[in-house]
Parts: sequence; C-alpha cells; structure tokens
Amino acid sequence: MIVYFANKVCPRLKPFFILTGLMLACAQVQAGDAASLGSVTITNNTPMLPRTVFTQTWTFTNIGTTTWSATYSGYTLNMVTNTDSLGASPMTNKTYLSLPSAAINGGKSVAPGAKGSYTMSFVAPEVPGNYVDTFQLNTASSVFFGPQVTVQITVIKAGSTNQYDRARAIAYANNYAGFVNSDGYFWTNGSSYGTFSPGTNAPGSGSGDDCAHFVSCCIGSEPHMRGGGLHIPSRVPPTYGEPGASKLVNDVLIAPGYAVEVFSLTNMEPGDVVGWNWSGDTNIANLNHVTIYLGNGLLGSHSSSALDVSANTWYQGSQSLAVRHLVHILDAPTMLATRAGTNYILSWGTNWSGYQLYSSADLSSWSPVAKSPVVRGVTNVLTNAMSSGATFYRLTMPGN
Repeated sequence: MIVYFANKVCPRLKPFFILTGLMLACAQVQAGDAASLGSVTITNNTPMLPRTVFTQTWTFTNIGTTTWSATYSGYTLNMVTNTDSLGASPMTNKTYLSLPSAAINGGKSVAPGAKGSYTMSFVAPEVPGNYVDTFQLNTASSVFFGPQVTVQITVIKAGSTNQYDRARAIAYANNYAGFVNSDGYFWTNGSSYGTFSPGTNAPGSGSGDDCAHFVSCCIGSEPHMRGGGLHIPSRVPPTYGEPGASKLVNDVLIAPGYAVEVFSLTNMEPGDVVGWNWSGDTNIANLNHVTIYLGNGLLGSHSSSALDVSANTWYQGSQSLAVRHLVHILDAPTMLATRAGTNYILSWGTNWSGYQLYSSADLSSWSPVAKSPVVRGVTNVLTNAMSSGATFYRLTMPGN
C-alpha cells in the first residue's frame, strides 16, 4: 500500500512511528515554495534554422504548500542572470524593469498540487552553434525556487551568416536595458556622457539622454558585446554608435537603405526600431526618442530604462502628444535593376559588407561577376551592356 503526500511517494512502513517520521520528512522537503518540471515544448538540442521565431512553454507542478499568485506581481519564471542569447520575450507586457520573465499563462493562480505553465518567445541567432537560456521560478517576494530550466537549441548552417541578427539585438536589450552599456558610457544629456563600469545599474529612471546610444548598441557591432551586427558609425568616440535619435533613424538606418518606415506593428519584427516624437509632430525627421522593438508588442529602452513594456501604451500614456514611428530593419541588401538605353544597371547598398554579385545563364550554376561595381555615395552601381539571351543575378556571401 502507498501513501501520497504533497505529490511525493512515501512507502507505508511498520511500525507506526517509522511511518510518522517518514511523513514528516516528506512534509519538510515540500514545505513552502516547491516545484517540479512536468513538460516542455522545445526539448534540449532541438535543431533550428537561423532567424526562426519560436516559443517555449514550461509546465510545472506546485509541490509546495503555498499558492502561486498570478501576474507579474506574483510568481514568475525569471531569467537567472542577464546572459540572454536567444532574444527572450514574454507574451504580455510588464510595467516595471527586470530581466526577461514570464507570468503564469492565463492569469490564474496555481494551488498546491495543481499545474501552471509559462511561455516565452525566442529567436534563433544568425550564426550556427548551440545556444541556451536558463530560467527559474521566482516568488512574489523575489526569491528563486524550484529547478533551473532551459531553452536550448542548435542553430544549423543555412546560407549567409552576414544578415541582421535579430536574436543578438534583442539579447543585448535584455542584458543591458537596466544597466550601463558594454562600452561603459551613458549619455547624461544631449551633449555629454558619463563613464561607468559596464553592466552596473543604469542611472536613475528618467535621467539622461541615452536612448540612441542604447539602440545603437542593440542593433550594431559594439566591440565588447556585439548586437545585431549592423554597421553603426560612432559619431562621438569613445562612445559607440549614434547618440541622436533622429540621426540614428533617418541618417544611419533609412537613408543608406538599412531600414524603411512601416505603419503597423504587424509589419514589424523582433529587433526593429520604434521612434517617438513628444510634440505631436508627425514628421519622422523630427524624432525625440528611440526604442528597440522586442516582438510581441513590447519595447526596451534607455534612458527611462524599460524592458518588456507595451509599444501601444507605454509612452502614449505618459506623453499626451506622443507620435509613434515604426522602423523595419531589412535583413540583407536589396538589389535594384534598371535599364538605361542598351545598358542595364544593378545597384545595392554598401552597408552590408562581404556580399558578392553572381550571375547565371540557366539558374543551374552560378559564377562571380568579374566586373567590380562603382561606389556612389552609399550605393554599389554596376553597369553592363545588354546581350542576347537571359542572364540572372543574385547577391550572396561567397561559399553560400
């Protein structure tokens, strides 16, 4: 005969005093906050194509004696340290700054003996390899308990590794939204910056003017902790990137062809950029603030340090004249073809380095085009004379 106590199996033994002691031992192990992992949707070492957006759901059984309260003020599943590598994003917004975390699915509390699930979305990085994020349950009093759990994938090689890495862009935001950037600088107003230890707490909420610097690091190639990998020039060394919100969006992203403005969140992807104007001006050229889009309708930002806040209500609620601008970053160069008399002209941006133009007569085999393009401003331009027969062109990384 078997006796079940708090989801632990205790054998019925004789004499009675042995049973009593064993039951007390089981009760002590399970008292308070305790959990066991029941199932996951993504098992360890699952193969993924680069840039795949996927979700992981962990289901736990409450084997303790306390009820897990719902919402972000209750029992959450939190990233253990700020070492995100998979662009973790919860499914619903928070109203405070913290490391990536998820609330109980469905917003319902979990009583002792019952089950509760937590879900987050992730992005497979651009570069092949093994990646893992680690989480643990956290009480309403911010105490970790239960087993540490992971989402662990293997990104397989699939084409170019020189596209915009959305996973790294969001991972940078998750790791530094509440902290000084990896270059060790924080802009305190529009014309000056302070020097700090990277990874230390960011200056108080609302102070400073670090928004474009933060987004530059998220989407760019800051040497200490690379983000999405775009080439973002450093206008004010030694700080990394572009410190001005309007210049970052218009001069660095849109003008050279890295990005385009879109007009719905449905056209946005994790790792895109959201700009803001505080004075009701609808002209994207006059932005006052810039944030990183994390997916699922959520934002991350400096200097009013925020993570996983709503892209629909966060600033509109605090700034009555706030106007939002959505900026979608392109993943790779786009090649344009035009005709000029008996010539055809191919053009593409210079900002994605390492790409080679290839041609084919029948799509079965491809050869690099020997003629080099002419650089005109931020554009590669190649002019060829038209000939009989079909010729196909593509831009790709050599070897892919």
